[in-house]
Amino acid sequence: MAKEPIKEGEKDRVKEAQKPEQPKGKKKFTEVDPRTLISVPTILCPVCGLPMEIKGRKEVEKTARTLRGKTTRKIPHLVYQCAKDKTEFNLNLERRGGGCFIATAAFGTSMAHEINVLRSFRDNYLMRESAGRLFVSLYYRTSPTIARMISRSKTLKFITRVLLTPIVKAVQKTVGL
Repeated sequence: MAKEPIKEGEKDRVKEAQKPEQPKGKKKFTEVDPRTLISVPTILCPVCGLPMEIKGRKEVEKTARTLRGKTTRKIPHLVYQCAKDKTEFNLNLERRGGGCFIATAAFGTSMAHEINVLRSFRDNYLMRESAGRLFVSLYYRTSPTIARMISRSKTLKFITRVLLTPIVKAVQKTVGL
């Protein structure tokens, strides 16, 4: 039996059919406009109320107290400027995501309500006291490793959500968040 010649319009379809399938669990990379990969908030001008435009990025030096003493580091900021009255606003990019590593790994997104409750508790209560700051410092040193393990296992994600849910509810009830 002789093979029929492939028509000109069908060549692309045949090439696509001959490509090996992607293994399950691995997503195929597709080219995306890089401006859409990062979402930034719209900042309204405090003077006139109009949306401000992003004018650039700058590094701001920040001195912080740690367990080892004082350290200075550069923190990236986005610079917003109002087109009408030239008011400027610097948006700190250091805490994007909030550092709630374990809860983010467990819930799968940094936008979950439970994570916002935990962030608020950290910022409004734990960071006010030296013992709370010490706990947060210890958490930041150990939690990225734990979060990586959690994010790789569906079972650990489930167990962590089960353990975090009553803590979040207790914080909400006690603190009123």
